[in-house]
Amino acid sequence: VHPGGGLWYSMKITKVEPQKRNLHRFNIFLDGEFAFGADEDLVVNRRLVVGKEIQGEDLEKILFETEVGKLMEKMYRLFSIRMRSEKEIRDYFRIKNLELRIKGKEAISSYIVDAAVQQMKKKGLLNDEEFTKAWMEARSKKYGVNRIKQELFQKGINRETVEEVVRLQATGYSEENVAEKALEKKMKAWKNIPEMEMKKKATEYLLRRGFEYFTAKLTIEKVLSKE
Repeated sequence: VHPGGGLWYSMKITKVEPQKRNLHRFNIFLDGEFAFGADEDLVVNRRLVVGKEIQGEDLEKILFETEVGKLMEKMYRLFSIRMRSEKEIRDYFRIKNLELRIKGKEAISSYIVDAAVQQMKKKGLLNDEEFTKAWMEARSKKYGVNRIKQELFQKGINRETVEEVVRLQATGYSEENVAEKALEKKMKAWKNIPEMEMKKKATEYLLRRGFEYFTAKLTIEKVLSKE
């Protein structure tokens, strides 16, 4: 900072080196001293190369973007497991901030979170419609539409998107077939209990998995007739 309390002096990048633990991040040195870490995107977008002069107001913007970059590193790890909805990402940061406050550490500002969310959308990592399609495709192999819808609502997907995706992906999807496959696996464990008790267990089981009552009833009769 300028001794008089103003903006930073103009500073020159004197060194850019990959970090040892993460080759996709770089250490940036200004005037011979380590200044901050930056991800590949920031290095390319801001042209952070040796010899470049950085003014004070630009450095403030870059430091803001480095914080976004740090969050993006964590997000890549989350998305490597599965897609996430925007609500899931915001909930992640909300919980993370609670943990930081409990530890007496500085929380992540809402500005940084918003910037990271926008960056994820720009990169195509965050797309609630695509998330809904993927979730529907994966869960429809085991569960009924009612349960899938409820899960999506809990993940912050609006009703219009959910209903549209369900409508579009209904082609080729048979809730009766899914219910039948799910029940056949459970019937083996219930083969030695009285029929009335077995029907009650089967009905509760299928309802919990999001199948309609009428679908559950027909499925139970169909499976029993095979037995």
